[in-house]
Amino acid sequence: MRKIRGLATNSLRMGDTYSALIYYKEWSKRKPDNVEVSFQLAELYRNSRDYAHASDSYWKVLKSNGGSDKYPMALYHAGDMDMQNGKYNEAKSNFIKFKRIASDMKDPWWKKLVLIKIEGCEYAILLQDSVNTSEVEHLGESINKAHIEFSPIPVDSTTLIYGSLISEGVEFYDLDAVDSTQLPLRKFYLAKKENGKWSSKGEFTDPIGESDAHIGNGALSPDGNRFYFTKCRENFQAKVICHLYYSEKENGVWGEPIEMDETINLPNYTTTQPTIGRESKRNQEVIYFVSDRPDGKGGLDIWFTEFHARTKRFREPQNAGAAINTPGTEFTPYYDVSTHSLYYSTDGRAGLGGLDVYKVEGEKTKWQKDSIVHMGKVINSPADDFDFVLNKDRQTGFLVSNREGGVSLMNATCCDDIYAFEFVEYTNIQLNGLAIDSSCLDDVDIFLYMKDPSTGEKYLAEKLKGNPCKFSFALEPDREYTIEAKKLGYFNDVVHVSTRNLTPADTLNKTLKLTKIPKKPIVLEGILYDFDSSNLTASAKESLDTGLYPIMTANPQIIIELSSHTDAKGSDAYNLKLSQQRAKSVVDYMISKGIDSRGLKDVGYGETKPIAANENPDGSDNPDGRALNRRTEFEIIGELSEDQYLPEQD
Repeated sequence: MRKIRGLATNSLRMGDTYSALIYYKEWSKRKPDNVEVSFQLAELYRNSRDYAHASDSYWKVLKSNGGSDKYPMALYHAGDMDMQNGKYNEAKSNFIKFKRIASDMKDPWWKKLVLIKIEGCEYAILLQDSVNTSEVEHLGESINKAHIEFSPIPVDSTTLIYGSLISEGVEFYDLDAVDSTQLPLRKFYLAKKENGKWSSKGEFTDPIGESDAHIGNGALSPDGNRFYFTKCRENFQAKVICHLYYSEKENGVWGEPIEMDETINLPNYTTTQPTIGRESKRNQEVIYFVSDRPDGKGGLDIWFTEFHARTKRFREPQNAGAAINTPGTEFTPYYDVSTHSLYYSTDGRAGLGGLDVYKVEGEKTKWQKDSIVHMGKVINSPADDFDFVLNKDRQTGFLVSNREGGVSLMNATCCDDIYAFEFVEYTNIQLNGLAIDSSCLDDVDIFLYMKDPSTGEKYLAEKLKGNPCKFSFALEPDREYTIEAKKLGYFNDVVHVSTRNLTPADTLNKTLKLTKIPKKPIVLEGILYDFDSSNLTASAKESLDTGLYPIMTANPQIIIELSSHTDAKGSDAYNLKLSQQRAKSVVDYMISKGIDSRGLKDVGYGETKPIAANENPDGSDNPDGRALNRRTEFEIIGELSEDQYLPEQD
């Protein structure tokens, strides 16, 4: 008995859950009345996600003499295990009983959490007879092995990168005798879909190279040229610490991995599970990640940093805020740029049990609280469900779960496997378009922007580049979109598209017309001034509002020279000064309307650039010619870079 007790406590001290579980089972069998051993066995069953045995063991503690007084949390955990077994009525009953205990606890989180759990049980009971809106399929044993699979990363419709700890059975190691290089490591692997079936193609090392650390949780940047991933090692306190790295691709070749700096990878804190989004103002990359760093809302929170493309610097990380982070655990964020949505898993909200997948619209710290959506049953189960990720079609994707039906090791819900899913009720609306002037153009950029329904701000959903004389997008229903076409040397064109009140069978057709920027000045019609004054008349302002202003807002990149001209009446010096003041009055008015001053240059030419004769050949006055000369015009003289004309970041 002494040997069993020593092996059990030593395994527990070293964090070897499965070894400790075996020894504590034997210990409990020999000492069935030892409440402390029974409780520790229940904890080990819970930590190994053996929900059924954990529930039985907690109830053994609760029914033992003095067990409920000594271990009041056993009641909560018994309810939690029943919930993760799908026994929602039993779980709800336990949580209701635990409410009285929670009311006396110092930490207010338990009072809130037990109410969330009760709400989750009621929600799960309500969903039991509802129609399934999605389907899931186990990816098969070529990919899913006996331990854990995680972090699915779709590359295209037939290529998948994923993480795995490949080992065929339970293995035990004497950590004092075995060198760390001999222990199995989590690595990335490559899978291909052939004839409708996924199969593993071996280890994936391209962006990472060889490593003696656990590798996983990867994400590709939108352009496919930067790969973020996690390395995990034990620190001096035997705590597993994960940090973020990235590799960059140049000329088709991946460079050496770069560890992100200490503002992101705080020493002795975990930083992991990256996903890449874009912020709406400047379309800069936003890297969302999970960390237990200080000043969070709970154990693991979602944080973010922004990547500045020009300086290649990452900004100081910020917490994504209390709208999504809870005192519980937030896990495996996935950002869908095309719908401006974050998918993530948490156990801090009402769900079906364990970690459930949720969706919320927004970015950085600005989230639409009323848009937080539980992804429903099938995507979610009584077990842990996480690592949700979409394919490009947004109708299919992958997730990771330890639900029953996977490849089991020590119990039916021990191990994480990868599943494919499909939304059976997913709908989108097809948009077809043309980008033309008089012929099809090369090197046209087509941008699809979606409007935020609450703020009215637009954000980039998708971008096409090349020769998109014909282009198409799949649009979400009940949304407002803007499509912009841009090409160097041409005026941008913008069209607005609404999918409100449309059905999935509808197809929209739009044409974007690109007009070549003329090399000569363009006269602004109707720009009049009071006599001998530089003040704009009301009709002049109206002309600017309907003429120049729409051009500048649709083409924020252009730099224009705005010039004013006079006829030959008055002295040269007087006319030059008056024309300069008049040009400046137009520029000032445009700035007051919100146009960037860096795109405006005012010049007065006085009478030096007539476009018609001020006098007739016989020397008499030519009023029609003078009227033509008294003009205001603009000429495009250059373009601002994106760093200049896009709005500043908060």
